[in-house]
Amino acid sequence: MRTKTLSLFDSFYGKISPSMFYRTIAAIYLFDFLDRLRARKYPRDWYSILERELDGLISNFSFFDRSFDFSANDFAAWSETDKNFDIEKKTGKVYFDLWKNFGKEEFFAQALSALKDRFEKNGISVSSVNDALDDGCGSGRYSFALKRLGCARVKGIDISAEAIELARRMSPFPADEVSFTQGSVLKLPFGDESFDFIFSNGVLHHTKDDKKGLKEIYRMLKDSGRCWLYLYGGKESLFWDIVDLCRKLLSTVPQGYTQSLMRDMGYPPGRIFHRTDFFYVPLNKRYFASEVEAMLKDTGFGNFKRLKRGVQYDWDEIIYENPGIDPYIFGEGEMRYLVSKK
Repeated sequence: MRTKTLSLFDSFYGKISPSMFYRTIAAIYLFDFLDRLRARKYPRDWYSILERELDGLISNFSFFDRSFDFSANDFAAWSETDKNFDIEKKTGKVYFDLWKNFGKEEFFAQALSALKDRFEKNGISVSSVNDALDDGCGSGRYSFALKRLGCARVKGIDISAEAIELARRMSPFPADEVSFTQGSVLKLPFGDESFDFIFSNGVLHHTKDDKKGLKEIYRMLKDSGRCWLYLYGGKESLFWDIVDLCRKLLSTVPQGYTQSLMRDMGYPPGRIFHRTDFFYVPLNKRYFASEVEAMLKDTGFGNFKRLKRGVQYDWDEIIYENPGIDPYIFGEGEMRYLVSKK
């Protein structure tokens, strides 16, 4: 099925106009196909539905071409000249440009609710944690959630100076309880065995050296400590094949244009975030479970448990609630682990 789907995507891409508008609409529509599948409870004939939808999209674009004469140059004002491709800094910028648009509900309540639900469903408590590290904290949303869930002290670190400044500005806690430092998760500026709990949530798969990032976590973690590790799973799945096609469509479309168009279409900041990060972050590594577990063993971690429950939109929860789902859609699911040294 994957070979057939990739062939369909190649054919679709070859028919798309170079217009920024069309390519952005196509990417948004493609990504939303996964939501439409979810609303239909993942029917077995999903491929036929996808084929019909893509044919309909091409037909609609052809109509607009004839009626309105769009061209590739209509949106030239959105061209970007930023050629900086330092992966860590570019990644930080992609996410900061998304976080800065969050309202307080998405910044505080939604992050707390999601993390609380994930912890509870997987039997995790942080109420006895004295020192926690949010390893790649971004805007600090989960740092604040960790504090509210019981961690006595939380430190956050992120490569983006702008994100760190935003986190400090948004923090409702005194600096001796929640603090933020600008720096790299590949070279943490803290002493060995400094933390009881390390929260690495969707970070290392965006770095140039995931193994080095794991070694830093191992170094930072106390012998009795634990680490929440989330890496992208679903390797060789429909989800990632859609993402890769969207990235190809948007390779010449600036992030700001896509965000602006999605805002005009009525998407809230959270949904824009959960699409645009996949579209524009420089690296999106994804893994099989065997690869993650081999890395953990090679790093020296003696104990790890894969976590298979989550909030309603997490792939693992979707798979749990839909046991008949085509395994190609999300592959093995997401790679969330609770890890310890011993």
